[in-house]
Amino acid sequence: ESHGLEASRGDTFIATTWWTAHIARAALSGLDRERFLYLIQEYEPFTFPMGTYAALAAESYTFPHTALFSTELLRGYFRAHEIGVFAEGERAGRDRSEGFENAITAVTPPEAGELAGRASRRLLFYGRPEAHASRNMFELGVLALRSALRDGALRGWELHGIGSVGGRRTLSLGRGAELQMVPRSDQSAYAELLRGQDLGLALMYTPHPSLVPIEMASAGMLTVTNSFENKTEEAMRAISTNLIAPEPTVAGVAAALTRAAASVSDYEARVCGAQVNWSRSWEQSFSTALLDQIARLLEL
Repeated sequence: ESHGLEASRGDTFIATTWWTAHIARAALSGLDRERFLYLIQEYEPFTFPMGTYAALAAESYTFPHTALFSTELLRGYFRAHEIGVFAEGERAGRDRSEGFENAITAVTPPEAGELAGRASRRLLFYGRPEAHASRNMFELGVLALRSALRDGALRGWELHGIGSVGGRRTLSLGRGAELQMVPRSDQSAYAELLRGQDLGLALMYTPHPSLVPIEMASAGMLTVTNSFENKTEEAMRAISTNLIAPEPTVAGVAAALTRAAASVSDYEARVCGAQVNWSRSWEQSFSTALLDQIARLLEL
């Protein structure tokens, strides 16, 4: 949409998506820089059906670049598969990349007495039925909820879903249970919503851990997510003991929901798990030391 961009030969570029990586590569062809800095927020071929977009996204990692990975788990996936900066080996990949933690929504965790005094149990499902969010496995989550309900778990619970771009609607889960889908509000209201829940369900069929399950855990919720290659249950529990990460199957997620529902009355453990091993502010995420490393990557 632009008629052009004035740049000096010493300038460089930062790409934040696979399509801007294609633009950055073309833009550098007339400058003195060989590489651009690639802010990699996901292994992006996983965000599309297997087709042109997925192929072009995969190609973007072959361009000369340095990388800033959103989470060490994502960086580990690229390292394990020798993708992008790790294509020439682990040593080269580490020299040409850094990882950081996206700051989660700051939530003040409830106290144990507050959790114990609730009149009802509440589950919050990060449900995104839209095609562009297929990696969040909406259908698998619904099937797992139905399975858990058939097995006698979650009876009498309040069941809500957030994340959809649509308005309010109700989804029947069988056995008289209904999932109330509600639109997501602003950050402060979202933080208060999380504080009022007991059990979370937030899935992500990619190597990125997703911020939502970590935010749920920080609010004192036992939270069921899923494993994916190097995103193991052990790796997720290192972030918070409130996180449960079974295999991404209906049976596995349903069993985890049943197990978590039976454990929500361990209030002290939930409060302890709310102390997540994760950044809660952008000042923490982008420390002076990391900014120095980013400056170094821009110069490579």
